[in-house]
Amino acid sequence: MTQRSPSRRQSGAAVVTALLMVTLAVVVVSGLLWRQQVQIRSIENQRLMAQAEWIERAAVDWSRLILRDDQRRSQVDYLGEPWSVPVAETRLSDFLGAGVSTDQAGETSFVSGRILDAQARFNLTNLYLWQAENGARVANVDPVSLLAFQRLLQTLGMNAALAGPTAQYFLRAARGVSPDGQPVPRPPDSVEDLLAIPGYNPQMVAMLEPFVTVLPERTKVNANTADAEVLSAVIDKLPLDRARELVRQRDRAYFNNTGDVTKQLQSVAPQASNATDALDVRTHYFLIYGLVRHDRARRLKVSLVFRADVLGSGNTTRIIWVRDADAMPEQR
Repeated sequence: MTQRSPSRRQSGAAVVTALLMVTLAVVVVSGLLWRQQVQIRSIENQRLMAQAEWIERAAVDWSRLILRDDQRRSQVDYLGEPWSVPVAETRLSDFLGAGVSTDQAGETSFVSGRILDAQARFNLTNLYLWQAENGARVANVDPVSLLAFQRLLQTLGMNAALAGPTAQYFLRAARGVSPDGQPVPRPPDSVEDLLAIPGYNPQMVAMLEPFVTVLPERTKVNANTADAEVLSAVIDKLPLDRARELVRQRDRAYFNNTGDVTKQLQSVAPQASNATDALDVRTHYFLIYGLVRHDRARRLKVSLVFRADVLGSGNTTRIIWVRDADAMPEQR
């Protein structure tokens, strides 16, 4: 039996060592390249998200221009005006015009969105009001709004008894103190805050969201844009079927003032109470939904915008807040 010479064994070991070193070098270089690729991808994603954010901001500013232009044209807000028409998903370059190019390196941008009347909903801030008592300013539950919210809950098939705890929750937040020792909640500013009240669940909040809102101040319901469920709630003794008839009449010819609402009510529901104190035909708060798709980046935001009454040289609209949105609201 022949034995390999020491020189041949050393040569074989050198070859194996060289192969191991080459393999190790390949692994190290591959790892470095992979990490570099991940970093490049991360930087690209950040750039795309930043660009999508700027496009979304521009879309909100464009929506504010629409609202200001509407204010110059009319002192009545109703469905069918330019601000209420949804914008279907459109390539940004097509939207801006043929002379403007927004595509770079194969990237494409698409925008869609819509403006909703926030005052078409029942404002939960109305559940309390500030009154003067013994020379001091005190917040108390508003009994009229409390009854209206009870009717809305009942119309939607929910427990009307939840209106009381809801009003107390908002009242404690407004006062900033709790006489019974309960923790004081932060000032609610979203319908999702209802989940902090025992008795509500996510399904109920999702069902309520198209009909209620939380605005920074007490507001009236716009009779030209509100759903029948909201009108039936804020107008006492107005059944839901009569409220739907009122909406059908309104869609044929919008209300120019609250007097028109009263006249139409006398026709469709003579037994209904006069609720002109709770109704208006003018809106100050709007919700602007904007969806931007910029290559891989996707950004869906909702902004609450306030529009002042008086037109001036400065901006008559201002953004109250901007938040992430789960989905674009459906056409109602």
